[in-house]
Amino acid sequence: MNDDQFFERLRGDAAPLRYEPDAFALARLRARVRERILLRPTVAQLLAAWFRPLAATLGAIGLAAAIGVAAIDANDTDTFGDSGVTIVMAGDTYSVGQ
Repeated sequence: MNDDQFFERLRGDAAPLRYEPDAFALARLRARVRERILLRPTVAQLLAAWFRPLAATLGAIGLAAAIGVAAIDANDTDTFGDSGVTIVMAGDTYSVGQ
């Protein structure tokens, strides 16, 4: 069996599984498509469609930044009076500070 015969047989076997809409369903589909094409959004609807995802994204970024700042402040044990830096290199300890 070559590829042409296989595909022809496959098409024949799949023919009963195809969806063929009746006239009523086809008219409803056409009407819905026409309605969606002809329906123009207002300026308020267009802005709302863009603003909601943008506001959600900016809110998520702001929340992540606030959590990051809070986590950094919570882990910061350095005070203004003890702002020295200790460097250990080759067994020697160096202290740099004010």
